[in-house]
Amino acid sequence: MVDHADIQARGLHGSTKVLLLGGLCLLLQQVPISYRIDFFGEQADASLIHLHAGLLLAIAMLERDRRVVAGCFLLTFAGWTGRQLYFDQWQPGPVLAWGAASYLFTLGWSLVCAQWMRWPRAPGQRVQRRDLIRFAAIGLLLYPLALSLAGFSIAAISTSALAISSAFQMFFAKQFGVAVVTLPLVVAWRERGYPTPRLDVGSHWMWPVMLGTGLVLSLWMAVLVRQAYMADGAAPRLVLMDYRFALLLVLGWGMLRLSSRWAMAALSLTLLLLVGMVAGTAEYANSPVGFFNLLHITLELNILLLAMMYLWLTNRDRFELAERLSSETLRDQITGLPNLKALRERVARPLARTELGYLLLDQTDTLVAGFGLDTQAQAMNATARRLEDIVETYYVGTGQFALLPKFSRDADLWERVMARVEHAEIDAGGQPMRLLPYLGVAAFNGTQASVIDAAVVAASHLAFEARHHGELRPRYSDIGDTQLRRTHRRQLHDATEALASLRNERVVLYFQPIRELADVEGEPRGLMGEVLCRLLDERGEIMSPARFMAPLEAAGRGAELDLAVVRALFRLLRKSPAALPHCREIAINLTGQSLASMSFQVELRTLLAGSPLPMSALCFEVTETAAISNTAAASHLLADLRALGCHIAIDDFGTGMQSFARLRELPVDIIKIDGSFVRNVAQLGKDHAVVQASVAVATAFGAITVAEFVEDEATEHCLRQLGVQRVQGYLYGAPRPLVDVLAETAAEAAVFRS
Repeated sequence: MVDHADIQARGLHGSTKVLLLGGLCLLLQQVPISYRIDFFGEQADASLIHLHAGLLLAIAMLERDRRVVAGCFLLTFAGWTGRQLYFDQWQPGPVLAWGAASYLFTLGWSLVCAQWMRWPRAPGQRVQRRDLIRFAAIGLLLYPLALSLAGFSIAAISTSALAISSAFQMFFAKQFGVAVVTLPLVVAWRERGYPTPRLDVGSHWMWPVMLGTGLVLSLWMAVLVRQAYMADGAAPRLVLMDYRFALLLVLGWGMLRLSSRWAMAALSLTLLLLVGMVAGTAEYANSPVGFFNLLHITLELNILLLAMMYLWLTNRDRFELAERLSSETLRDQITGLPNLKALRERVARPLARTELGYLLLDQTDTLVAGFGLDTQAQAMNATARRLEDIVETYYVGTGQFALLPKFSRDADLWERVMARVEHAEIDAGGQPMRLLPYLGVAAFNGTQASVIDAAVVAASHLAFEARHHGELRPRYSDIGDTQLRRTHRRQLHDATEALASLRNERVVLYFQPIRELADVEGEPRGLMGEVLCRLLDERGEIMSPARFMAPLEAAGRGAELDLAVVRALFRLLRKSPAALPHCREIAINLTGQSLASMSFQVELRTLLAGSPLPMSALCFEVTETAAISNTAAASHLLADLRALGCHIAIDDFGTGMQSFARLRELPVDIIKIDGSFVRNVAQLGKDHAVVQASVAVATAFGAITVAEFVEDEATEHCLRQLGVQRVQGYLYGAPRPLVDVLAETAAEAAVFRS
């Protein structure tokens, strides 16, 4: 339904526009640059510029309501009619009819030219450099030329000499009016609300002032010289065009330094001044030389207009491009969140507290590997939004944020940050996920980039230390924690050395046996146990897992380690063909990073295709934490391995007993109870209850139970009573080099055959 009140309000608004703009046209109609023209004996006083013509074309270009445009033309025609009646002693004549037809044609022609120049435009669309070509061809040439030809039609009611004079007057008057008013006004109107472009280099205000002062002094001295040498005593004229190069420089400075409003006003006033200065030349336009001189001046004015507009538009575009690029460098390209550079700029301004937090979200690499960058970006943005009312967030990398407090007095700020992130559920591919937060907090003193970087490094060390120890509380430190720095440098060194060992195949495999409790007193039925990895450093010394596992996983190289272990295992097995028939079950550990890596899965299937052992003799162990944190990815990989005939074991069971519901989704053949519960199981305390519950869970899942870290007979006896089926620990054998174990197995097989 049409809202009549809305129509009435819009009509009132349009009427106001007509009165304001039409009134301005009437005022400009009264601003002449007078000169006397003589064509074929027809002498008349005329104006060299029709400023209202330029305003009317600008209105046609800017105003989308054509009724407003028509109203402005009607008011302007009314003003012309009143003046014409005054000159004709209030006697209407044919000139009025011709004027009405002329204004009606001008209205239609203005709308057509505006449309050809692709105006009016939607709000927000600005003048571009490519518009200058259309404006030069249509606005500065075609528009006044057609109006001058229309003015020639006065010959129907007057003499041909008057018609030629009228056409001449209208061409230059309309042309100068458009040049002085139209384009500067359109640009100034469209640039409202946009920042002022600034010139950064060579923009000191002194040099344009000095140049302008020199220009004024030069003009004054030119007047003095002309007065001294004018023989006929005629009044000297200022010829400003003689100083157009100096004027170009001053005006160019204004284009680069002033706001759009003042720059366009300066350009328009300068052009108006130049038109006024050449009015004397127009009096001689009835001669061929004078006419072409006026055309030459008109061309120079148009070139000046277009050159200044091009300079202004180019500077505006350059400024906005620089601002956009600068803004983009302050944000991460994937998430759109402020980055470390934005943090460095932010600390230059007053802060609520000179304290910085470093938030580390665990398992975010799984989001990228399992769901893609878009899901990871959504998760990071969701985290930032959840914290935006208490801290400023700056994105450092995948799952890592630098945080600045927003309030000076908030004693439990960092604890609240941890609580908000820890209890937030993230939608990852339709599945709810929770990312464990780890937080380091460091104080800083200063705004220099080096100080802020040091604070970020210190806080990040604390966050990674918290993750290493599984500490879900903020860790605090000051900037001078040298022990933390030494720890970090040692970790970096270990990671570098471990990567070098992997890539140079300096991998040594150890083997720890696993026994069936039913076979402990009898002969073992084949080789069954777990493969353990060791690396050799450059000196040939063995690196323990404590030195290289955490650094490799922190560097994202867990999958590379797992593949290296499988390759080394298959090489050793191929070198001991006699031991292969006696290999009952060989267990291989997989890291959480391997579960989330598609490239790992492809490479592992390729290796398994050339396995020297049947698939039923291979068992892959995954820690409970990694399996539950990557449930979807783990289910897919482990199901594929199980379909090939491999066995699947959940290692360190009991550390994540709150996640039995998710564990139900995994294909499980073996559950290995974490050794921290097995060590004290014989004391019949809480650990005994945990082991008992683990056995019950394994039974419900139809899985075999294996107890780790069995070191004495009392523990073995207790495990037997609880129904544990397999055991592993120093009571049955310490880890030994796999090559020795395979050699002994082959030797025992040879003795048995003989």
